[in-house]
Amino acid sequence: MAKPLNKLLKNVVRKLIKAPLRKLPIVLEHAWFVSPKKTKFAVWYKDEILEDKDAPSTCVATCDKKYNPLDWIQISKVKFSGVCVLSNGMLLMCRPLKVHQRHPESRKAIVCTRNYRPLKYPGAQSLLFSLTFIRRNLAYWLKTEEHRSLSGNIALLGNSVFDNANYYHFWTDVIADIWYIRQHLPEAELPDYYLVPLSNAAWQWDVLSMCGVHESQVIPYARHEVVSLDKLTIPIRDKGAVNLPSWLCRAMHDMSGWSPKPQRGERLIFVSRADADRRRVVNERVIREHLSDRGFEVHTLNGLSVTKQQQLFASAAIICAPHGAALTNLVWCSSGTVIIDLLSERHLIPCFRDLAAQNQLFYYPFACQQVEGVTSGIKGDIVVSDAQVDSVLDIIDQHVPRCGDRISAQIEKTLSDKSTPIS
Repeated sequence: MAKPLNKLLKNVVRKLIKAPLRKLPIVLEHAWFVSPKKTKFAVWYKDEILEDKDAPSTCVATCDKKYNPLDWIQISKVKFSGVCVLSNGMLLMCRPLKVHQRHPESRKAIVCTRNYRPLKYPGAQSLLFSLTFIRRNLAYWLKTEEHRSLSGNIALLGNSVFDNANYYHFWTDVIADIWYIRQHLPEAELPDYYLVPLSNAAWQWDVLSMCGVHESQVIPYARHEVVSLDKLTIPIRDKGAVNLPSWLCRAMHDMSGWSPKPQRGERLIFVSRADADRRRVVNERVIREHLSDRGFEVHTLNGLSVTKQQQLFASAAIICAPHGAALTNLVWCSSGTVIIDLLSERHLIPCFRDLAAQNQLFYYPFACQQVEGVTSGIKGDIVVSDAQVDSVLDIIDQHVPRCGDRISAQIEKTLSDKSTPIS
């Protein structure tokens, strides 16, 4: 008798208490949150950038029959996009949960109106993410000495992911936001300052300087806990590594003043992740030996200036690399450059496929087996199978004749050097 009664009570509690509590955040969002298109405190500039449907696309090839076609990660596109200019707004700067192990200065911002109503828009950080999240940040928000007021027109850049040290997100979320704002606002309404997710890396300041942003215009996310602003400009669009806007490559070129060379480069380059702490290639030595036989150079980009990275990728005919932020540099390649992307089978992110298409490159993805012991696709190391190595070599052999006589000479010289005895 006791067991059926306990079961009945559990069902009653689940239906009458737990289920409504799960819906409470949704109810609160509808009642409390406000759309940037509807609040009386904001001016809304609708997205006016036309998608370039006639733009030429890359030759996208899936080279491993086992994963053909690749099951790319997909998410819904944002429901609306544009630029919101909010008067007398407020920002609550949020720390990520400790379990996520992010950079100590990693932050995202919750945008509120003057009457403390959070803005609800695609990609916005929710105040009601979890009770743990609220407890993690509430103590900082309640410290009145940490409240600051900033004058002028300030743009909130990025604010897409809790990652302030990633080369890809810095270019595509932060820098592209500046370009996006400039496409929508009249010159007199452009921001005076920029709130930027910074880890204070030297390359970030190099990128900002390259793109015409002065150090005095930059306000790091982590500088304040609660910020009141006279005017806040918020770009709202697709960000991250899925659903890239069709203008993204053009925006990066425009912001950096980059003009791709009309002729493809001639170098054969393998970009190593041996110095990374995740997504390394376990059998990289084997791959490097095969590639070296075909004249490939091996590079790690850690410590290489942004300008040097641009020059390296612009000089390439073929680039082979494990999937990682370094491949963001493919936007500096000339049309027709070959990109070979070694992905984890558990982390099939299409960002470089889409960037390659926008830049008219040949793109070959390989879904490689992830090593046992790590479930996260974003962290696990990979193994490139023998069959995949053979397929990579076939692609190289297919494209090398198109890369000019100097590449053939480079390969011959490499082989000659290896066969020449040392006296």
